[in-house]
Amino acid sequence: MGIFDRFKSNREAVKQEEGEQAFAKVSLPWNPLLRADQIPGLMNQSHDKPILIFKHSTRCIISAMVLRELEANAEKLTELGHWYYLDLIANRDCSNKIAQELKVVHQSPQLIIVRNGAVLWDASHQAITPETILDALTSA
Repeated sequence: MGIFDRFKSNREAVKQEEGEQAFAKVSLPWNPLLRADQIPGLMNQSHDKPILIFKHSTRCIISAMVLRELEANAEKLTELGHWYYLDLIANRDCSNKIAQELKVVHQSPQLIIVRNGAVLWDASHQAITPETILDALTSA
């Protein structure tokens, strides 16, 4: 199973451990960001809805914790914009190009919000929370 296999379905049926009652688990609609040549398309797309780029280090426990927190709050975050997932270990060149083109210091984990072709907000580590994301989008 590849890393993106768990992101393919926006809703999946999951059985609760206690009892047989099923519930729907919402997942963020991740789009893989694999190549630097995708960046111009993201900039264009940001005129429609905000772009949210999550730069994830698969070797970092803090990054894993932030990812889990985002996923746990997918229901209220999904509609905020277009969500992109960048595995910066596997796609370091793309991560470097994003830092260069968007003029943000590379960090991991990092969330960058782009609206109307410009960086609206970026944060790293524990500063990435559902509340800070919502605040950034509503206060701009």
